[in-house]
Amino acid sequence: MPKSIENHNGFTEEEERLWDETVETGEDMRRMFNMRDERRRREREEELKEQWPSTEAARLFTQLGEAFTACQKLLERNPAIEATARLADGERHDVFTMLRDNLEKANRAPRCEYPRSGGRPCRAPKVRGQKYCCMHVAMEAVRPTKFSLPALDDANSIQVALNKTAQGLVDGTLEEKVATKLAYVLQVAMSNVDKVNFEPEEVEESAS
Repeated sequence: MPKSIENHNGFTEEEERLWDETVETGEDMRRMFNMRDERRRREREEELKEQWPSTEAARLFTQLGEAFTACQKLLERNPAIEATARLADGERHDVFTMLRDNLEKANRAPRCEYPRSGGRPCRAPKVRGQKYCCMHVAMEAVRPTKFSLPALDDANSIQVALNKTAQGLVDGTLEEKVATKLAYVLQVAMSNVDKVNFEPEEVEESAS
């Protein structure tokens, strides 16, 4: 799946057209940002899936999975062979037993909460102490984490804040719920900017 070409706002040509035709309210904006983020999420996952088969890790995992499955089928046909394997080749038998036990534990493990298409969670076993599985923890790790604003003391700084808010939504450093609240704060700041003066008043010296 080729990566979509995005404009400076982070939207594809089709998304930009929909924005121009449909966005009138804050709810419309959130809908469009959700559409963009879902498209990006699909593209990231498809890119990982496309790259995976050519990696050394994929080759080793495939070999391991095939060997493990073959052992399982062998034991299903002839359960008594497990005792022979334990006696004759205890070290390799222990590896198989460890993998089998870990697989059973994984099937009982808490699941990844990363939202997939339609809002459904990933459901792969999640990393201990994390909300997500290995793949989605790695995806989240590359997301930018810092977001800062200038002092909102004049119209220029408020405009800079608006620009940074828009950029934060595009590059993922700002969550949409936070951006919605921030937009309200900036609106209040803009309405107040002509009513405040942070410069100290000059005291006229009385004539002596």
